[in-house]
Amino acid sequence: MLARLAGSSRGPAARAVRSLSSALGVPLPVAPAAEVKPGRTAQAFYRNLPVSPKKLRVVANLTPKLYWREAMMQLEFCRKQMAVMVKNAIESAAGNAEAQGLSKERLVVDEVVVNKGKHFKKMDIKARGKTGIRKTYFSHLRVVLREVAEEEVGRTQHFGKWRPGSKLNQLLALPWAERVKHLPRYKPLPGYDPHG
Repeated sequence: MLARLAGSSRGPAARAVRSLSSALGVPLPVAPAAEVKPGRTAQAFYRNLPVSPKKLRVVANLTPKLYWREAMMQLEFCRKQMAVMVKNAIESAAGNAEAQGLSKERLVVDEVVVNKGKHFKKMDIKARGKTGIRKTYFSHLRVVLREVAEEEVGRTQHFGKWRPGSKLNQLLALPWAERVKHLPRYKPLPGYDPHG
């Protein structure tokens, strides 16, 4: 136990072990300090998105444990408009990962967290002179990408689609205006260009 306490370099227990060792004049066994490397992750925060958390959570739950490009493709084929918000957050997190020196070829969506943001109350006018309260909800979105080994990336769902020369790779290589024509049931948002 003393060896374990001496292995840590800080704290009152480590100071007590060092003082005891000097008082006895005998060096106590020291356990090697275990190197704990933090998980190599990158994240992106989007705050106060104009959608309720309940609706955004349905779309956000499509992406965890997927290769990040597969998650982007899943969201491009999603017909809900808030899929664009989650897609932008994943793209932003991938850019942050590249800026931190992580390999974009080994990124997996680790977690997508949707929390309740602020909300406004408005008067809702009803029949016969009655009124109620109408609430407008906003959401916070946090996307975490984790760098994993290449073997683990290969085990993620649908990863085989990302071979060079596959149809999905060819689709992603197209400009956004042409790519939308190939996506089923996609309603483009006015003025949205992910590469503009």
